[in-house]
Amino acid sequence: MKGKTMKINLKLIIIMIIAVSSISFSQLKEKDNLLGGSLGFWAKGNVPMFGVNFESNITQAGVGTVGLGGIFRYYTFTNTYGNGDSRRYSFSSFGAQLNYNFNQIGDGSFVPYLGLVVGYNNVNHTYTDVSRNAVYITDISYSSGAWIWGQLGMRYFFSPRVAGSLRLGLGNNDFNTLELGMDFKL
Repeated sequence: MKGKTMKINLKLIIIMIIAVSSISFSQLKEKDNLLGGSLGFWAKGNVPMFGVNFESNITQAGVGTVGLGGIFRYYTFTNTYGNGDSRRYSFSSFGAQLNYNFNQIGDGSFVPYLGLVVGYNNVNHTYTDVSRNAVYITDISYSSGAWIWGQLGMRYFFSPRVAGSLRLGLGNNDFNTLELGMDFKL
């Protein structure tokens, strides 16, 4: 009887150690806040995009945390036409993001996520008439409006408070990017 009780206790201890270690090694937990910057690459403009992200992990849900936060992106580029005229576009995008972070993988250093961004994309443009002939090319390709973006990414925690990030964003407004960045726990 004593040997059987000892085996049951040993099994319980092993199960508890495994359960506790899978939770305690996770780098991203409920109530963690992340703030970071990113540099994005957009195929259309061939220019970098600068971004700032904030995310608060509000609850643990299954094998991941649900994060809610804000996102800002800025980039500018110029289209030059055959007659020498050009149009300069500037984009400022603001949005709210909702992410699901899979924080129960391995030791918790690698945290993939998927999410949705909903916001507003503000576009300004300026036309430069180099030829001074007052003939304007009216190909205004981009306009302000709603911004809806699906995102898929991953964070790799180099330390308990610093993570490198990779994000792929696909959405409307012909706005599809690959971003590299750093996130810091606050």
